[in-house]
Amino acid sequence: MSRFSTTPSDAPAPPFDEAAEARALQAFFGGQDAVEVLAAQWHTRQEQGLNAGEQAELAQWLQASTEHAEAFARMDAAVAGLRALPADAVAQWRASQAANQPAAAASPKPAPAQPKPTRYRRWQQALLPGPRGLALCAVLLLSLGLGWNQWMQPVYSAHYVAERGQRQSLQLPDGSTLELDADTDAQVRLYRHRREVQLAHGQAMFSVAPDASKPFEVQAGPARVTVVGTRFAVRFRHDGIDAGQVRVEVQEGRVRVAAVQTPAAAQLLTAGQATQVAANGLLSPVGQVAPDSVGLWRKGLLRFDHTPLAQALQEMERYGPTGLVVHDPSVAALPMGGSYATAKPAEFAHMLTLVLPVRLVPSAGGRAEIVARH
Repeated sequence: MSRFSTTPSDAPAPPFDEAAEARALQAFFGGQDAVEVLAAQWHTRQEQGLNAGEQAELAQWLQASTEHAEAFARMDAAVAGLRALPADAVAQWRASQAANQPAAAASPKPAPAQPKPTRYRRWQQALLPGPRGLALCAVLLLSLGLGWNQWMQPVYSAHYVAERGQRQSLQLPDGSTLELDADTDAQVRLYRHRREVQLAHGQAMFSVAPDASKPFEVQAGPARVTVVGTRFAVRFRHDGIDAGQVRVEVQEGRVRVAAVQTPAAAQLLTAGQATQVAANGLLSPVGQVAPDSVGLWRKGLLRFDHTPLAQALQEMERYGPTGLVVHDPSVAALPMGGSYATAKPAEFAHMLTLVLPVRLVPSAGGRAEIVARH
């Protein structure tokens, strides 16, 4: 049976003015060193939890420059410094900030211009010893923790699992649709600035609602697929046909396919094109595919092209028991082709005897063994 779970927050969230927060964050980060801002973003994402692909991306960013690694180390030290503050010191600082806010709001005139203080490079003040450095560290991290952290949280999160023999069609809150094939596991997260699906295994068809301000990204094994609005299919399985590889087929629009390990070496696919990403991150040459054949499983069909019999049988078993077994390695390796209805295992069994030099022999448990025809 298909199952799913959504995880929106059950507790009432404090008022959050998204537009005002976005402007405040933009103004805040606009005055900071770009590398330091990236270090803060990566640190925040790391604390929230990174998947394997994101961990590889962070490692690549850290290794790209000693400046990156040093900035990240400084941010880590700043966080540790704030967490080491005594609770009464944090409470006293917050009280002083609250006391200052009304007075500032009541003032009808802008405060006289003050001489611009010396700007320490890369937030060096945050690392100064003593209360001054820790206070500045608190200001920075509260800005990140209260505003940035809310901004970075998903507004929608759901985990979907389609069991063997079942398919699932979903309408996402952003207007996109997601169709899951049998034996598929997918995690959906929608953020204010991006949309993300993690395909743990299986295959899915995506119809993405266009929104240039919120790119739609699919992460599957060694591959990352990024789009704005299109229809495409992604397959990633740990066993069976093309095990460990990710296959992407585009029906409409355009998608960008890249390996997690080497994101710069990407391929841009358009309608009627397909590619594969190997487990080691190697991208295959772009191939052609008939747009109307993308995601044939949605029509209850499987198409094989020189597919070993054992793998074809394994694919059919995802949709229900076939009652067939094969033990002879030479028979299991026989290549087969053609299209077959997933809901008609008896027809599939009969067709095997017509397209391959095999016959069916009754075996224990009411099953039939596929053996060579002599």
